[in-house]
Amino acid sequence: MRRSVLALGASIVMIAGACTSGSTPAPSTGGTTSAAPGGSAEASGASAAPSADLSAITGTAKLSGWQSSDAENKALQDTVTAFQAAYPNVKVDYKVITGDYPTVMATNFASKNVPDLFYVDASFGQPWADQGFLEPLDDYFTKYGFDTSAFFPGYLAPFKGSDGKTYGLPKDGNTIGMAYNTAEVQTAPTSLADLVTAATALKGKDGLKAPICLNPGLDRGLAFIYAQGGSIVSDDGKTNQVDTPQTKAAVQWYLDLFKNGIGMTASDMGDDWCGTSLGKKHAAIAFEGGWLDPAMSSTYPNVKYAWGQIPTGSSGSPVTISYTAAYSIGADSKDKDQAWVLLQFLAGKDGMTKWTSGGVALPSRTDVPTPTGKDILVAQAQFAKPGSGFMKGYGDVQKAFQDAFTKEIQDKTYNADSVIAATKTAVDAALAS
Repeated sequence: MRRSVLALGASIVMIAGACTSGSTPAPSTGGTTSAAPGGSAEASGASAAPSADLSAITGTAKLSGWQSSDAENKALQDTVTAFQAAYPNVKVDYKVITGDYPTVMATNFASKNVPDLFYVDASFGQPWADQGFLEPLDDYFTKYGFDTSAFFPGYLAPFKGSDGKTYGLPKDGNTIGMAYNTAEVQTAPTSLADLVTAATALKGKDGLKAPICLNPGLDRGLAFIYAQGGSIVSDDGKTNQVDTPQTKAAVQWYLDLFKNGIGMTASDMGDDWCGTSLGKKHAAIAFEGGWLDPAMSSTYPNVKYAWGQIPTGSSGSPVTISYTAAYSIGADSKDKDQAWVLLQFLAGKDGMTKWTSGGVALPSRTDVPTPTGKDILVAQAQFAKPGSGFMKGYGDVQKAFQDAFTKEIQDKTYNADSVIAATKTAVDAALAS
């Protein structure tokens, strides 16, 4: 259930050559903001009241997506059952897409043989929209009075096309939080300075291989860049900001965690991901999303841990990154009206409440109850920025950053200059493409 954005970026194969999934991770693998929650229907591009009758629509909607676990499958089946009870005139034909999801969908797009409703990860939401593969939803919002203002901005933003239209509704979401072993860390660090102090005190303690398990890529590092006022691109996604003093200082700070023995990658600890490192007590702190909980409860039930917010950095404001995936209707879908009936339920309050009650994902709407134990992760969605999908070509940018960062660790040189240079080149190339 872990979410690795770098793997997502590397997996994308597009027809026209594009980039590249969400809270529920895609196989082979979560920017700008929209109107704040609670904004008016007019501001969100939605109509205030329905002007058409959903119950008059009949037929079948073909639904497809990836499947990450049996628990996810059960939660979705239960949600579909609830839909069928509410809308008996529209039948759901659900099929799991196996294999590399973006590649399979690329073939479907080329043959114009697409499901009526399907998963779209944030990392390839805008590319698919801009290439004409997705149906804009704004007319449906107006016709049926669907208000999008209840969605957390960071979850909705990746599904805006370059034309400003909305091409998907986030089915759920996840934020990156700080999980810590409560036997080793009694109080959650609230600032990056406190994090370094707490981690330094843990060095060499109780058999820890390192106090913190860290990923060497932007899939976690971006949160620390934002926390210190840095960025990869401007909010409009058009200007390279990798070589700003704030970004460079943040990257150097992140490298110094490795240099000073505070942080270590999961692989260097002999583990497959940081959840394993936390579970095996190789590390006391890890930065993950809600997918950590089922992994810990099923594999390491005796390890007690708690969640904390991403510590605040020099920017002075709380910030983290989020990952999400949407439901979208294909431009070539055969039964779009039936797809909309299903979409508005799945992404609406009732459907999302049923879906997230299954424990596999967090709500992407402000009006859906918070699942037990997920309070901190859900609360962070109010100030989270998209961890993917905020610029084109981000997969190449992620790879450039991680390759350069990993080399600095392996060579024990720990110099941010080479990481900044490699990432800047990749961002320039992406923006020029």
